[in-house]
Amino acid sequence: MRLSLLPLIALAGSAFASGDSISTAIDNISNATLALNKTVATWPQTLLGALPITTKSTLLLTEIHKGFVIARESEPLSLEETLQVAKATSELSADVELTINTIIAAKPNFDRLQVSPVILLNLNLQRALSQDFSEAVISKVPKDLQGNAKALVQGIDDSFARAISKYSKLRG
Repeated sequence: MRLSLLPLIALAGSAFASGDSISTAIDNISNATLALNKTVATWPQTLLGALPITTKSTLLLTEIHKGFVIARESEPLSLEETLQVAKATSELSADVELTINTIIAAKPNFDRLQVSPVILLNLNLQRALSQDFSEAVISKVPKDLQGNAKALVQGIDDSFARAISKYSKLRG
């Protein structure tokens, strides 16, 4: 009889962990974003030196995808969990803005090495996956707060749009 209760307890535990799981995923995305920022800010401006940027971009894509899977599989969020996720999202938005500014500032150097198309490809992939992740998280937010959640993630999408616009230009 006790064994038959274990799956129910496990399910209840995963439902309670939804907000924590999503917040942890957002924190992991923030950490990967900041790692990419540091790599772009300190790269030696050589073709070989650009390889770690590609690696960090790929790691960021991996974290965003993991977050998407977690959000998609999570239970709906409570009000308290929604506030927790909103705080993490606000911090992520600041990290994305910082990193995008660094990537935009580095564009002339990427142009010189003719790797800007690779950066543009990564930006497009990151934006698309970020939009999927955001939609998955927003779908778990209480209906009456989904408009606020959309507004909160809009800054992230706007940052990507700005960088993509800059990198879509041939030079400059």
